[in-house]
Amino acid sequence: MGAKPGELIVHGAPASQPSRAVYWACLIQGLPFEPRALDLDALGPDGPLLRLNPTGQIPILEDGDFAVFEMPAILIYLAEKYGGADLLPQDLRARTRVHQYLHHHHNFTRRVTMELMAPFVTVAFPERMKGTPVEALLDDPEKLAKGRAVATRVAGLIENGFFADGASHLCASHPTIADIACYEELAQLRWAGLFAFDGFPKLQRWLDAMEALPGHEAAHHYNLALGDVCTEPNTIERFMAAMTAGMAALEEARPRH
Repeated sequence: MGAKPGELIVHGAPASQPSRAVYWACLIQGLPFEPRALDLDALGPDGPLLRLNPTGQIPILEDGDFAVFEMPAILIYLAEKYGGADLLPQDLRARTRVHQYLHHHHNFTRRVTMELMAPFVTVAFPERMKGTPVEALLDDPEKLAKGRAVATRVAGLIENGFFADGASHLCASHPTIADIACYEELAQLRWAGLFAFDGFPKLQRWLDAMEALPGHEAAHHYNLALGDVCTEPNTIERFMAAMTAGMAALEEARPRH
């Protein structure tokens, strides 16, 4: 086992896919942590988190006097320091597959959030999207079809490029931090009514299996509260209520010293 956890602080938000990955990793490993929410309007280069992350973005992990940003780096740090050997395998090939997926994640899997999920969520606060790539999608009548085309390409890459040698999970025969990172981008599409993964049997089995991991409901309570944003357009009231419910679920479920 690794070191005993100190006072871990996770700066994040339930609506943030990378933040949810960190929350869930802490819950799976049974690590005591404080989920510290930050108003989304406070993010960015002029925000209060600049002292911890030069971009001022979330998630950020504080472990005593040490701060880590970028979700994959945080997941690796938690697994290596606190004994999550199964989440980051010791076997060289399996471990390399995990790192390989995490590098793949940024420019591939992450696209389904930016091009499919985000336009249907951020329609509730279009002012914040000005000047971002999402702005052009908000009023695009083809945004659902275009986003689903991206999701289809990403799902095909994962369905056919991972699950090596008949593995039940992306990189091994058990869940790893690669699965946690990937799940946050893909599972939300089903709850939001945006993509059903029809025709991708490996991914469907994997998504169902991941739901059985510890802390799943608490880590994803925001998504469950937000619900379908495809047939019922999102509103700021609905979004904020889901964020509040998500933080409350994390507060109730988190391990404590």
